[in-house]
Amino acid sequence: MTGPYVLGIDFGTESVRVGIFDTDGKPAVFATQTYPLYHPRAGWAEQRPAEWWTALVQATRQALSDSGIPKEAIVGLGADCTSCTVLALDDAFEPLRPAIIWMDVRAATQARRIAESGHPALKYNGYGNVSAEWMPCKALWLKENEPEIYGQARYIGEFIDWLNMRLTGEWTASINNTAIRWYYDRATGGWPTEFYERIGLGDILEKFPPRVLDMGKVVGPLLPQVAEELGLQPGIPVAQGGA
Repeated sequence: MTGPYVLGIDFGTESVRVGIFDTDGKPAVFATQTYPLYHPRAGWAEQRPAEWWTALVQATRQALSDSGIPKEAIVGLGADCTSCTVLALDDAFEPLRPAIIWMDVRAATQARRIAESGHPALKYNGYGNVSAEWMPCKALWLKENEPEIYGQARYIGEFIDWLNMRLTGEWTASINNTAIRWYYDRATGGWPTEFYERIGLGDILEKFPPRVLDMGKVVGPLLPQVAEELGLQPGIPVAQGGA
């Protein structure tokens, strides 16, 4: 029980799973907590970040309790989350509306228009169909259909970005999401500015996380107040995750 152990967090569509593992990858315990899924209209799917967080606290504390592993033995943690789950956040990183989760297809019209733009960045999806699930489509839907929310949003990101911000206070993105679904290309300078301008989202880049990290890179140390909530040691490293 003296460890060391690491803690893994898996946020899915209906629940969060927390596992504690030794450093050879052998699991010691798993705990699960569910949260609601909302469908305000046909084709829409939303969740409330506050309910994600409540479930995470409950699952983490349950895993520690069930395993008997002391918090001092946990030396690091990392998470994965549903991809294509988009949040609009205010200056304090508080959500301005429920998260639009991956299965939501309200942005089908925006996706079609983005595909029809013919921009070279579309090479990353083979110049074929653009999924209504992806960040540019959902962000463009927000801008066109909820302009007040979009205008108030100081930050726009995905589930994993919000979670890592809550855990560490660092606003970062995962290469696993941005390279596949946001058209980010580190080899050519990062964000394809002209692509975003062409599709009507030239102003979104200042809302995106400024740092895009590879999976496994340290985002930052676990904040003291968050560690207290979760029942963990403050300052342990939080690793970048992905989808």
